[in-house]
Amino acid sequence: MRTIKTLADLRCLRQAKALPDGFLTYLEEEFNQLKEAFDFDGSDEAFTLDLYGYMVVLEKGDNLRDLSVVGLRREEGGLLGSLPEFVEKVERNGEYWYKVVVIYTNEYGMAFYVPAEAIADDEQVASWLEEQAESDADNQA
Repeated sequence: MRTIKTLADLRCLRQAKALPDGFLTYLEEEFNQLKEAFDFDGSDEAFTLDLYGYMVVLEKGDNLRDLSVVGLRREEGGLLGSLPEFVEKVERNGEYWYKVVVIYTNEYGMAFYVPAEAIADDEQVASWLEEQAESDADNQA
């Protein structure tokens, strides 16, 4: 699991080549959109998602049914027990991942990014994400 709260976090991931370039570029775009949405006037370096809810990239081996460390308890089913605000399937350059937004309070929500390889061995999670994304796409049509 990778957490992204600042621009420095994104730079660190890029330097370490921890994520594919296309996915990392997408995350940078998402971060910049959040910065704009929160109408932050300071420097890019000073902006942090600490107060609003941060970005969480889930990886192969993460237990999506127990994400207690980011507020989705095992007893409640982790990500699968959450009631996401929306789920979007994003596809770029032959790769895909899911963006799952969970609202905790009126002022705080987390964006979970689930790359396809993180769920390749878990049919139940893959099916749940696909159903959620399809349901949201139907509601938007």
